[in-house]
Amino acid sequence: MVNPWALAIPLILIAIVAYRWFKREHHSGEAVLVAHTLPGRVLPRYRARIRQLRIATFGSFVLLAAVAVSSAVMVARPHTVETRAEELASRDIVLCLDVSGSVIGFDSEVMKAFASMVDEFQGERVALVIWNSNSQVVFPLTDDYDLVKERLNEGAEALETDGYSDYPTNPQEFYDFTAGTFLESTGGASLVGDGLANCVMQFDMPEEERARTIILATDNEVSTPEVQIYSLSDAVEMAAEQSIVIHGMYIETYYGSVNYESQEMRDEIEGAGGYYFVAGDEEAASQLLDEIESQQAEDLESDPVTILVDTPGAWPIIAAVGIGILVVVGWRYRI
Repeated sequence: MVNPWALAIPLILIAIVAYRWFKREHHSGEAVLVAHTLPGRVLPRYRARIRQLRIATFGSFVLLAAVAVSSAVMVARPHTVETRAEELASRDIVLCLDVSGSVIGFDSEVMKAFASMVDEFQGERVALVIWNSNSQVVFPLTDDYDLVKERLNEGAEALETDGYSDYPTNPQEFYDFTAGTFLESTGGASLVGDGLANCVMQFDMPEEERARTIILATDNEVSTPEVQIYSLSDAVEMAAEQSIVIHGMYIETYYGSVNYESQEMRDEIEGAGGYYFVAGDEEAASQLLDEIESQQAEDLESDPVTILVDTPGAWPIIAAVGIGILVVVGWRYRI
């Protein structure tokens, strides 16, 4: 409680009301005696009315006590204490997703994996970039996690396919979500290096000391490497020059296979100090978050911040309902 003294207020009010009631009941000197009222007082209607008034009086007392207690609790301000590490607000994470034809059947699961990761974030800014032969920013760096999860869930639905076929379940949603990622004029597709390079360019505030991370999700199968401006190696080097750590989520389109693409991606990611794992491995995804935190905590040290969060619970509702019922009872039994 921020103001615990306020809890004494209802006790004082109840004591005053009890004292006045006791004084009225035991000091009848002010009572006015009226003769010949017995026949009226034994009538069923009179007795029922008196019974109703007594119930209403007792109920009003209970309601007043409830309103007084709930109001006092609100004034006292019950709260919880949260401790947050300010260094988390200095972390930027770009989710970098391949939406080329070879991974369409798997992207929905990757988006769901991204959404589950968001539940573990506490202050980091997150962005999502999707790419094929061209890149599109779905949302820039933001800490609005409601927006992030909403867009990730929309993407998961748009990229969903029927039985991992090459055709989306919701074609119009798919085309709307991936609009601008495929340009026929480039004559290329699945340009991994260019896609990663565009993700590197999403980090703003270059003058600030911030931890910067990219989570790259792709099968690393470049359809037309000759039209790429950047190779995977070039893009990884470009990120390293800006102190950006790349973690790789390999989309395994052929289960159980260790091919050139997966090995190349692993070598490049781990060679630059990143963490490599296969999409769908929940344990590895959890390990990835630990890697992000452990790698960046050393560079962004600061004292934790304690925040008081008001938790009024149901007390405002109790007070409002109690006052509403008191108004109705007062109107019903008005003199």
